[in-house]
Amino acid sequence: MKSAPRTVLLAVMLVLPLLPTGGVSADLAYPLPPSHSAVQDALAYLRAQQAVDGGIGGFADSAWACIAIAAAGEDPNTWGNGGNSLIEYLEAGPPGDDMSGEFNMGTFLARMVLAAVTAGEDPSAFGTWSGSNAGVDIVNGDYLSALESLHNGAQFLQDLTGDPDSAHTLNDDFWAMRAIVAAGGSPYSSVVHSTAQCIADFQEADGGWTWGTPDHTWYAPDSTDVDNTAAAMVALCLCSHGGSEAVQDAVSYLQAHQDAGGGFGSIWMGVNVQSTAWAVDAIGASGGDPAGSAWIPVSSSPVDYLLASQEVDGSFGGLIRATADAIVALVGGYYQASARATPVTVGGEAFLPDKILVLTSPLALVSVGLLIAVGLVKRKTSKVPR
Repeated sequence: MKSAPRTVLLAVMLVLPLLPTGGVSADLAYPLPPSHSAVQDALAYLRAQQAVDGGIGGFADSAWACIAIAAAGEDPNTWGNGGNSLIEYLEAGPPGDDMSGEFNMGTFLARMVLAAVTAGEDPSAFGTWSGSNAGVDIVNGDYLSALESLHNGAQFLQDLTGDPDSAHTLNDDFWAMRAIVAAGGSPYSSVVHSTAQCIADFQEADGGWTWGTPDHTWYAPDSTDVDNTAAAMVALCLCSHGGSEAVQDAVSYLQAHQDAGGGFGSIWMGVNVQSTAWAVDAIGASGGDPAGSAWIPVSSSPVDYLLASQEVDGSFGGLIRATADAIVALVGGYYQASARATPVTVGGEAFLPDKILVLTSPLALVSVGLLIAVGLVKRKTSKVPR
């Protein structure tokens, strides 16, 4: 995916202030700026959890924290507590080479690719760690190739052990799609297209998704949930399926499962920060405004719910992972791409360099017209094949 022409980026920068926005309050629109006190307090909480070795909680939590820190505009390379930086900790690989807790290699590798990309690092050379688990080899920090090795031509496998259930999980497909696109993969590639089709094929009748397919040994009917539905939505939106019937049905699913207080829950935890944060990601990725009237069932939006859930210490739920998810949701960081392929995001819609969907706003058209008048925008733009 090519980087956006400078003139188009300038057009977007001038258009953004004119686009209609919903609001967290009368004077603050979503997404929140990183300078907002809620975001800064959450970052302060993460800083307080960092150890001298650079880690913030365990290895998995450290990766999620890295993604959140980058989404908030800070450099994880500069985060240290008198010893290694957060990036140095992650580059060293799992402490003690212990990967016994990683039952799904697809989600593990996707997490590592996202952490590397958001930090501005190369996901194919993120440190020099080498290791193996569940039939998958990581060589010299090449998490991207290891992730790509899991694709079987139709979807991403959970691992390479040969277990038949490996092809019947879906959560690894949701996260692998996000990672592949973030790492610069084309949303129109055969890998992305086939996986998107697989995800869409296993959407259930109520418009939601669960973690696996009906062929999985542990599958339970009627087990769709907000978390997996939101993750599937983001994956589909990132590969240009945001306007599809599948995504629109999923939006309806989220609306039907929103709590009166604005939040979202799971069958295990009830209404909670993480489910709400993931729902906010999905609403934004699909072009909606999670702080707007469409998502205020009574008097509070999902964003209001998140802000009201913040603890005195700056955390969300007293957990590193929940705090990281909340930061990403509040700043609208549901999509992170490498510096060499960075799209601008507008209300969740990935602004591809030659796919100017945002210009459907009349005010935006006026702005671009002015830009054209002064010669800042070229007459011709290329078309992305669909």
